[in-house]
Amino acid sequence: MSVVHRLLVSSTVRLPRIKAWQLCVGMLALYVAAFGTRIYVRKYYLFLPAYVRWSVAPVEQSSGPTHVFFLFADHFEPDYDNARTSAWARRYVELASRHRDSTGRPPQHTWFYPAEQRDERILETLHSLTVAGMGEVEVHLHHSFDDDASFTAKLHTAVADFQKHGFAKTVDGQTRFAFVHGNFGLDNSRGNSSCGVNDEIAILHQLGCFADFSFPSVYLNSQPSTVNQIYAVKDDPAPKSYNRALPLDAIVQGKADMAIFEGPLLFAPSLSLRRLFLDLDDGNIHSSIPASRTRVDRWVRTSVHVPGRPDWVFVKVFTHGISSAEEEDAAIGPGFDDALSYLEQRYNDGVNYVLHYVTAREAYNVVMAAVSGERGDPTQYFDRTIPRYAASAPCPAAPGARDSGKY
Repeated sequence: MSVVHRLLVSSTVRLPRIKAWQLCVGMLALYVAAFGTRIYVRKYYLFLPAYVRWSVAPVEQSSGPTHVFFLFADHFEPDYDNARTSAWARRYVELASRHRDSTGRPPQHTWFYPAEQRDERILETLHSLTVAGMGEVEVHLHHSFDDDASFTAKLHTAVADFQKHGFAKTVDGQTRFAFVHGNFGLDNSRGNSSCGVNDEIAILHQLGCFADFSFPSVYLNSQPSTVNQIYAVKDDPAPKSYNRALPLDAIVQGKADMAIFEGPLLFAPSLSLRRLFLDLDDGNIHSSIPASRTRVDRWVRTSVHVPGRPDWVFVKVFTHGISSAEEEDAAIGPGFDDALSYLEQRYNDGVNYVLHYVTAREAYNVVMAAVSGERGDPTQYFDRTIPRYAASAPCPAAPGARDSGKY
C-alpha cells in the first residue's frame, strides 16, 4: 500500500471521530449556555452558592427511626367567595377522612388566609374546620407602598379580626401567629409595590409573629440565599434582612426576632428537554406541577432539619389551593390523594420512618424543642412554645366538621 493510500485511509477513519468529538463539545457548550441563561433569567444565582454548599455538606446520620413532619402551607385566597369556600371545605373533609398519620391523626392544613379579604362567613367556615381538628388558620397579608405606621395599623387590624374567631390567640391569651407575605415580598425584598417596609420583621415580631413560612420563592428577588434550612433572623434597617441567617438558638437567647421556615428546594434529573433535563422542585403544588410519589421522595430526601437532629425531618409544601378550579384540584384532588397514600405507605412503617401531620405552629414548636435538646416522642412538644389557639379548643357549641352541615 502506497504512503498516499495509507494517509487517505487513515484520514477516512479519523474524520468521523473528529466530527463526533466536535459535536459533543458543541452540544455541551450549547447546554452550558442554555443553563447559564436559565440561571440568570430564573434568578438561580440568588441561591446557587448555598445550594452547592448544602449539596456537598456531610449527611448527618440518624441512629433511630426518622420522624417525618408533613406541613401543608396554603396561601388560601378565595376572593370573598363563600359558596366556593364551603364546597372546598366539604371536599377537603372527604380527602382528610381517608388519611391518617402514625397517631391516627388526619392531614393538618394550615390556611394562611389573606387578611385584606376579610369575610366573616369564610372565617367561620375555617373556624369549623379548625374545631374539627383539620388544621389551623394563620395570617397572610398582601400590602404595598406602606411605611412602618401604616403597616403596623394594617397588621394590628388583621390580628384583631382573626382573634374574633379564635385565631392568632393562644388558649392562655397570648397574641401569636405565623405569617406568609403576599407575593413573597417579606421585608421589602421585592420593593415598595409588594411591601414598602424595611422594618417589617421587627414589626411582625413586636405584634406576636413567631415565624415566616413564605419561602422558597424561586424566580423572585425575595428568594433567600440560604436553602433547605430553618433558621433565625434579626431585622436590620435594610430590605431583605432575612438574607442573613442566624442559628435557631438566637431565638431562645432573645437575639433574633423570628424563624424563617423554608421548604425543600432540590434539583432532580428530568426527561424534559424544555427543562434542560433538570427539574427544580420547590415544594409548590399547583396545576402544572402536581404532587406525585416521585416528588414525595424528593421532599423527604431533602431532609430539612435542625442541625444535630437529622431524626426529625420537616417537609413543608405550599399551594394556592383555592385560587382556581385547577389549583383546587391540585391541592385536594386525586393526585394529592395518591401522594398522601404513598407518604403513609412509604414513610410510616414505624421502624425506619414515623409520619406526623402537623400545622405551622406545631412544626415550629417541634423545631424549638429540637433546638433545646428535647428527646422522645415529638408529639408531646406540639404545644410546647406556642400553646394551641383558642379556635382549636373544644367548644360544645361548634360541632365537628363532618356533622356540622356548615359547608
